[in-house]
Amino acid sequence: MSRARSLRSWWPGAVASTLVAAAALGGAVLRPLLAAPSPETPPAASRQVLRVGVPEGALRYANGLRDYTGNGLEPAFAQDLAAALGAELELVPLAPFGAAQALHDGRVDLALSRDEAGSGNVALLPTGLRSGVSVAMRSDTPVRAWSDLSGRALCATQGHVRAQAAAAGVRGQLRTFAAPAQALAAVRTGECDAALIDRAQLDALFQRPEWHKFSATLAPVEVAELSVLARADLSQIQTVREAARELGSAAQWRQRAQQWAANVAFEVYFDQVGPDCH
Repeated sequence: MSRARSLRSWWPGAVASTLVAAAALGGAVLRPLLAAPSPETPPAASRQVLRVGVPEGALRYANGLRDYTGNGLEPAFAQDLAAALGAELELVPLAPFGAAQALHDGRVDLALSRDEAGSGNVALLPTGLRSGVSVAMRSDTPVRAWSDLSGRALCATQGHVRAQAAAAGVRGQLRTFAAPAQALAAVRTGECDAALIDRAQLDALFQRPEWHKFSATLAPVEVAELSVLARADLSQIQTVREAARELGSAAQWRQRAQQWAANVAFEVYFDQVGPDCH
C-alpha cells in the first residue's frame, strides 16, 4: 500500500467517494457533506492526508519529563474536521501570522487562526468559536479590574500572542511558559498573580471543584474568532465551509473545552504533587 498522499493531489476526485464521519461531540451526526458515502471508512494506510496549519503553541509540548497540552482547541477541531472529510490529519505548526503564507507556499491545505484577516487569495471560514483572553486568579484576590493588574506578575504561554498583548496593555510583569498548565500552576503556588488563558477554556476549568479557589476572573479582552483559512480558489471550499459549520455548535465547543480542561487540570496536579512522590 502506498504512503498516504497530501490533500493537494486528491482533493477534487476523492471527496466524492469519502465517507463522512459521525461527530461524536454534542451527540450530533454529520449529514452527508461529500456525496454518496461508501460502506466503510478506507483503511488508514490508504486514506489521504489533510495538512492543517495550527499555531505552534496549540500543539502538545514535551520537555523530557512531562507531556503538556497546548494553548488552544485548534488540534481537537482539526481532528474532527479531518475525520469529517475522510482524511488522515497532519498538524503543521505555524508561527504567529504565518497561516496565509503557509497556504500560499503550499505547506498546508488548510489553516486555523484567530489572528489573520481574509484577502483576495485567502478565504476565512467560520468555526463557531469566538473567545477572548481572560484570567485565572485566587478567589481572595483584590483585583477587580484589568487596570488592577498593572505591575503584577502575569503568566502566559510563549505562543499566545493575544494573551501577551493583554499583559502588555495593562503593563503587567509578563512571565512566559511553554504550556498553559505551567502558567496555571504558577498561580496556585503564588509565583504569578494571574494566568492569562482563553475564556472559553477557563470557563470549563472553573467548573472543576479543585479550581473553585482559583476561579476569580475578569471580562475577556482581545476577543477574536477562530477561522479556517483556505485558498479562495480551492475547488472544494464550500465542502470545507459546510463541514466546519457542522462541527461548530456551542455544545461541541464546550465538550472540546471540557476535555482540554480535564487534561490541563491533571497536568497541573501532577506538576504539584509529582515531586513529593519520589
